[in-house]
Amino acid sequence: MTWFWRLACWLALWGMAACAKAEDQAIRLEQAQLLSVFGHGFTPPPALASDAGLPEHGWASVPLPHVAAREIVPHLDATATVTDWYRLSLSALPATAEARYLYIPRWKTIGQIAVYVDGKLLYQSEGSRVHNGYNHPLLVRLNGAAGALPPASVLVRIDRLRSSGSAVSSLWVGGAQSLVWRYQVRHVLQTQIPFSGGAAFLAVGIFSFAVWLRNRKESLYLLFFAISSVTFVRMLHYHVGGNYLPIGDDWFEWLAVISLMWLIVLAHSFLERLHLRPMRGLSHALVAVALLCSLVILPGASTAIPQLILLTPLLYVLLLPLAVLVFAEALHSALRTRSQEVWLMAGFFFVGAVCSTYDLALQHNWVSPEGLYTQPYALIGMFFMFDYIMFRRYVGALGEVEQVNASLAERLQAREAELELSHRRLREVEVRQTISDERQRLMQDMHDGLGSSLISAIRSVERGGVSELKVSQILKDCLDDLKLTIDSMEPLEDDLLLLLATLRFRLEPRLEGTGIALSWEVQELPALDWLDPSSALHILRIVQESIANILRHTRATEIRVGTTVDASGVRVTIEDNGQGFDVEKALDGAGGRGMQNQHRRAQSVDGKVAWKSGPAGTQFTLWLPLERAV
Repeated sequence: MTWFWRLACWLALWGMAACAKAEDQAIRLEQAQLLSVFGHGFTPPPALASDAGLPEHGWASVPLPHVAAREIVPHLDATATVTDWYRLSLSALPATAEARYLYIPRWKTIGQIAVYVDGKLLYQSEGSRVHNGYNHPLLVRLNGAAGALPPASVLVRIDRLRSSGSAVSSLWVGGAQSLVWRYQVRHVLQTQIPFSGGAAFLAVGIFSFAVWLRNRKESLYLLFFAISSVTFVRMLHYHVGGNYLPIGDDWFEWLAVISLMWLIVLAHSFLERLHLRPMRGLSHALVAVALLCSLVILPGASTAIPQLILLTPLLYVLLLPLAVLVFAEALHSALRTRSQEVWLMAGFFFVGAVCSTYDLALQHNWVSPEGLYTQPYALIGMFFMFDYIMFRRYVGALGEVEQVNASLAERLQAREAELELSHRRLREVEVRQTISDERQRLMQDMHDGLGSSLISAIRSVERGGVSELKVSQILKDCLDDLKLTIDSMEPLEDDLLLLLATLRFRLEPRLEGTGIALSWEVQELPALDWLDPSSALHILRIVQESIANILRHTRATEIRVGTTVDASGVRVTIEDNGQGFDVEKALDGAGGRGMQNQHRRAQSVDGKVAWKSGPAGTQFTLWLPLERAV
């Protein structure tokens, strides 16, 4: 991993160097004079510092890059400090009036860095001494204005805690055209890419959190959000520092340390849910260790613990076994499940362990400080890995939904076909049943009405006691009865007026020969939903019987038919101006079976009949409900 990033970096540098002018080549300083001054506590860089003001003895030639190894177990005296003075020789720098720059790719210390040119303080780091922007490259202009002479001497002052060590890469001196692009490339690789990667990871994590809010059962989305948040916090110290530190050094370092701990715990939990193989013992142990360490190193929790920044290397060394344990578990799961996603995570844990080991060596100054921290790139790789896994899960979930929808559509189509077939069969059965019921009704009605009348006429003729006129009247009544039966089968569309109009059409020819005037005084009536052929025939026979009684018995000269509506039903009234009759006596049976039949037929449609009779005529009323009880 390290050689790959070095190769990519140097290829970029070489490509950009090819575009620079030959006369403006930068000089790489690989040697310096070093003077180390021991003391206690930090002192601010003085405004003036020159070779004459520093001790003459103690200078030693050192190669660049140069490191002072960091102690894993910190020194008990946390106030012991060292100030390192690096004296640079610019004798190889060609004489020119162009502006000159000092470029420092990497430096690392717990303290400050200051640059002196010809004895004057030109640059010093500000703000936090711990998170002082050590991962930011430096580009310092040496001569103040264009046309000024090149500097005669350059001193670089780096103070540090004795236990923390320090490091400085090789230094570059040259013009802007040779150094600015180097500085920009280094700045992108060391700070901007970690920041962009962490921000992108967090943005996708927030989207994953929103998905989890809609579907609480998918805990992987919540874990992805937690991992992205912890990763963002973990990567802060690579690009935040100097004047931009938002909180105190102890709390900032605490966040950097515990974020790595909890990242290991969350990655293990994600792996568990990914291959559906819970390891509760290991999970509980990892959570307990992370929680205990988070509480123990909490700033201000214990006065026996020295500054957290001095313990950080030791804590990172202790975290390595946890990372190796999680990697071993991921490898075992990959071998057992042979899942592509689990193999991907196992590969990431391996690469992450290698990168963390290299970064630990770089932090302890065990390797050249020229290198880059690789853990940010490993975390960016983790972002793409988790993003790929979640993308596959998301697309897989969409595919499952589409398959379920397709299956439901097929099942629905099959069910609709079954229902259509069943509905067709039911309609056929219903039609056959309706035809059978209607045939049965017609047969019964013709038997009770027309058949009874014909049989009575046949018997009268056979006995010879009936005149031809009487037989003719009986046959006419039978014909009217048949016509009524046929009329009842016509489509009425719930319209009672249409039914009465049909009866009027049948009765008017008979009334014209009798000299009786028919007055039709009807109004609009509401639809009767229950009006079917059987009910229509009952109503026709009731009205027909009432008019027939008038023709036979009342000697009336006028018949009035009217309709009215009330809140619960409609009324059909038939009035005549003939001679009246005794209603009570007629209902008792003296009037024949006609009135009883009218009453029976009215009851069959939930209706009522009533008579009012006197010397001035008779009023017959048929009341029909708007709705019938089921």
